Amino acid sequence: MPRHITIAFPGQGSQYLGMLNDLPVNLINIFKDQVLEALDFDLIDIINNGPEKNFNKTSVTQPAILLASFLEYKSITEKLHIEPDLVCGHSLGEYTALLAAESLTLQDALNLVNKRGSFMEDSPKGSMYAILNTDFELVEKCCLMATSELDKISAPANINSNNQVVISGDIDAVELSVKYLKERGSKCVKLNVSVASHCKLMNKAAENFKNILNDVYISDPKYDLINNFDAKLITNTSDIKEKLYKQLINPVQWVNIMKHVKDRDGIFIECGPKKVLSGLAKANDIDNIYSTSSVDFINEIKKIL
Repeated sequence: MPRHITIAFPGQGSQYLGMLNDLPVNLINIFKDQVLEALDFDLIDIINNGPEKNFNKTSVTQPAILLASFLEYKSITEKLHIEPDLVCGHSLGEYTALLAAESLTLQDALNLVNKRGSFMEDSPKGSMYAILNTDFELVEKCCLMATSELDKISAPANINSNNQVVISGDIDAVELSVKYLKERGSKCVKLNVSVASHCKLMNKAAENFKNILNDVYISDPKYDLINNFDAKLITNTSDIKEKLYKQLINPVQWVNIMKHVKDRDGIFIECGPKKVLSGLAKANDIDNIYSTSSVDFINEIKKIL
């Protein structure tokens, strides 16, 4: 009996210059015209050559990760003659999952995440920290204390595993939350971002993005797809846009997404640059984890398929 296959796509933070270098040139060329038509800048050239200042703009980074992950997906599914049973993605990666599931065209997906990134860039500046080895209830409590004291935003943004929660919000409110957490023994790691994702600082961005979403056609996913907002399978196409909108201002429910994956008891493939999701899968007790960023990925995965 064939093994169940989950393919998961990474979010922002996995990017690096030159991340298309290991992909077949002929595959990149197949999609090159679509990429050029979707955006008003040469995304492939920026990924390959920078400058890094442009590459690291959220409005460029998001389509860059989506494109690199999607091309990797096309490459491995063709080489291995496989299809996923389930697709999912972390934050931005949900758009790549929708693209892989043929709910979005490449041009629409690139355009959407470019606009999403632009609206996020225009949002109030904020801060994000990864909180390690701390009960979620304590993280939430410290954020609420800071929010109440300063009347500013601090809240969980990514619920990644039992050992890692990312918090997000106004700079001073997040710093106060971190102070309270450190006083209680938590390890807190500041993330190198200026955009505070998945919290109410994104309210205006989410409203602007909603108008863009309304003009895009999204079809039924070809494969089972779990969304970030409530970690449920998409059963109604009309829900997709609402949940993409809500995703911007609510925490990513990655722990609950990983529970779905664990229940399938199959193969987990992280498809895209770096191995962030592989680490989170391991932290969520997932077995049979594979990353397309591994040097010997194809040979490794063939042994278990």
